[in-house]
Amino acid sequence: MLLGFTRLEKPRRAAHTHWILFALVVGTILALFAMVDSFYLHLFKSAQRQEQQQCAMSYAYPTFTEITNKPNSALSAKYKLYLYREGYLDGPDQLYGVPALFIPGQAGSHKQIRSLASTTTHLYYDGKSDRNIDYFTVDLNEELSALSGQTLLDQAEYMNQAVAKILSLYEHHPNRPTSVLIIGHSMGGLVARTMFMLPSYIPNSITNMITLATPHTAAPLLLDAAIYKTYKRLTQFWTNNKFDNLTLISIAGGCLDSIVHSDGVNTASFIPATHGFTTYTTSIPGVWTGTDHMAILWCNQFIRILASTLLETVQVASVEERMQIYKRNLLNGRDDSVISRQNTNVEVNEVEIKALENTTSPILFNMQQKTMTLIESPASKLQLLTNIHRSDDNCWSIVQCHDGNNCKYTVPQVTVLLSASAENLIDSTPFRLLSIDTISSNFIGIIQHCQMPVDTFIQLYQDTPTIHKNSVWSIMRSGVFFTVDPLHATHVFPLIRNSLFAFDVKVASLTGQGLYKPMMKQTINNVETKYYRHLEANQSERITFHQEVDTNHQGLLLQFFTDRQAMDIEIKLDWYGTLGRCVLRYGAILANFLWVSSLMILLTQANTYALNGKREFVAYPIAIVQCVKGPFLQLIALLIITVAIISCLPVDSSIVSLFVTKYMLFGSNDWLFGGLLVLTFALSVGLNAVIWLLVSLLTLILSTPMQFMRSSDVSTSVTSTRFLVHVGIVVGLLSFLPSAVIFTLYFSFWLLLTCSARNAARSDLPLFQNIYKYRQSWLIFLISLLPYYIPHLIVFIKNMLIGWTYQLPESKLTLVQDVPVLMTLAFLVTVGRNPDVTNSRYLTPTIYILNCIITYQMLFGFLHPFILSHFI
Repeated sequence: MLLGFTRLEKPRRAAHTHWILFALVVGTILALFAMVDSFYLHLFKSAQRQEQQQCAMSYAYPTFTEITNKPNSALSAKYKLYLYREGYLDGPDQLYGVPALFIPGQAGSHKQIRSLASTTTHLYYDGKSDRNIDYFTVDLNEELSALSGQTLLDQAEYMNQAVAKILSLYEHHPNRPTSVLIIGHSMGGLVARTMFMLPSYIPNSITNMITLATPHTAAPLLLDAAIYKTYKRLTQFWTNNKFDNLTLISIAGGCLDSIVHSDGVNTASFIPATHGFTTYTTSIPGVWTGTDHMAILWCNQFIRILASTLLETVQVASVEERMQIYKRNLLNGRDDSVISRQNTNVEVNEVEIKALENTTSPILFNMQQKTMTLIESPASKLQLLTNIHRSDDNCWSIVQCHDGNNCKYTVPQVTVLLSASAENLIDSTPFRLLSIDTISSNFIGIIQHCQMPVDTFIQLYQDTPTIHKNSVWSIMRSGVFFTVDPLHATHVFPLIRNSLFAFDVKVASLTGQGLYKPMMKQTINNVETKYYRHLEANQSERITFHQEVDTNHQGLLLQFFTDRQAMDIEIKLDWYGTLGRCVLRYGAILANFLWVSSLMILLTQANTYALNGKREFVAYPIAIVQCVKGPFLQLIALLIITVAIISCLPVDSSIVSLFVTKYMLFGSNDWLFGGLLVLTFALSVGLNAVIWLLVSLLTLILSTPMQFMRSSDVSTSVTSTRFLVHVGIVVGLLSFLPSAVIFTLYFSFWLLLTCSARNAARSDLPLFQNIYKYRQSWLIFLISLLPYYIPHLIVFIKNMLIGWTYQLPESKLTLVQDVPVLMTLAFLVTVGRNPDVTNSRYLTPTIYILNCIITYQMLFGFLHPFILSHFI
């Protein structure tokens, strides 16, 4: 049976329906609460340790000087351009010659640049750089650019004019710049990318760009057709164009960012590795902490590194030089010690030679004389973990020896790690991991040239990973157990690639004592790195990571650093943590499924009313329960069959595979997403029941004072002439009002009509009962559409409050999407007030058309929710 053609019947046992509805409502409320608590509230804390933000505060003495000679744009009446000056260091009119422009994000302020600008200025005056940066910033009235595509385009247009104005300020400067450094926060980074594809963009005026917590590949909330269209155009433009002089670095805060999901910050799909990369604050040496959406702008550890990095990049011209600086400071960590150059010249025969009998024991530098510790060369790569400060690197060296006398220096690859022993990471001495990739001798020698602090050590690790072929499904069922020691420190899980899931890593047992507590390093595809320090027995850590769903990678890598300690590790799926991860990344699909399920209930009610000779309009709770047994099962079966077919497709570059990853469901062939889809659809059905309860309560409250008002609209017929009048009103209003405002006006009117019908239904007459049930069902469907219109209404009200009354005509896409809805509303408030307008002659083809739309939304609605956008 096709969707919407199910015939509802009066239940034989009303109590049975009530219990099903009660279970549906309670289950939905509990599920939603669990998801919100796991994602944000954390009321039910367990023994599992949660990631904590460990940022020091940044301080500034800000002064913002408005550029009174405004950019040449009509938007200058709405936006303002400022120059940041550090209060007691910078002159108000002094320009250093290197301009930078900060673009705030969603509801952001121009003042958010103060931490980075102040730190940069102080580094310059402390002699850390020969050139300083002039930070310009834009007051965008804290606009909601993530909710309105037109707002985003307006901001990008103004930014191009602002760049032209900034460059014009340096006309008489001895070193006149030709480009502006861009720092974009959140949606500000997307605004910066949009600048490139507008006609007002000045070629090569942007060659260096930093984006902070910017959702490059996926909108935080895809509820606006213009936002969807902008993302689509950006993808095409940046994929098909090359920017030879541009470097773009994307930095995210990780799982502590509860506004922008860090899965969408990756730039690898449109920026080659030679011109940019993506990293996380947890991975940046010297930062090593996650940051929330706002803290990434003031976290002192991060701001200091970013400021010093920018000061270095403005002193070089080529893309290659800038990329070397970015990689050294933001990926590998700066290590200027002599250990990487090995320039100490000491004869081996002058030192005392001793052998290291137990390779799991650390090498301690507690000898006053010169010594060399010999280690038998492993068959594979060797890694050395040390806490030696780089200032003491002239006191030791690494050599490769064929015997005790025939040795030569070797140059290790140095990676800076956070300290495993420090209580507080801020200003602590980092550890370093030295990797020797090529071993061409029988022994590795560690030479001590002079006395060092007594607590320094070197710990040996073999870089031979242990591969675990456990799938997510097997971890769901039984978990995975393994043992860790210095000889088995690296463990790889190539089949754990889906960032939807959270995992619980528990130290089941810990034996032995060491110089420091064990530490775990988590790496995903060499992009995101996180550290978990001070591991203890019977303690759990939540493992999460970020990765685009359609990107192949090597899986999860866990590396453990222990000192003569053996650990038994148990990994299980963290169901509660996984629920929270569904909210930010895939919560938008709930809005899509909500209006689809609400429409399905309404169609089924209307079809049943027509088939029953218009005798009784089935009540909403009965319709929900019976739809669960009918069309909703069909839709769930459609999802499951589609997921099964997609998961069987080969992962290659065929047309079918590319179509699936680009358009269908979540853009992945991972069958595990099927469970998420079914859960989300079930939640949408339950949410309809919750909305029905709230609507019943709302209409009860609003209808009470209306009992004393005369109302004749309930059963009064309205001529088609009034419908044509309302069509003319809608068309006229669209010339100067957003469609969201018109929708809200008609929605409010329909709410009042529903309240009036509720009062009339108190008489228990079948006619008035049918009218109330009919209007209530339509009201619930209109409520399911509110998420697509309320954001536009908020933007409109905000513009009115700041005095911006200029309203651009609605785009073609918005008109095509919204006009059918507005015409339906005009029909409802006129000739469609009562269910008697339901006619099977017109209802049947309507249901067929809506069946196609519902099927599209179920299969393609997450990535491409606006069906008519494909034709415009």
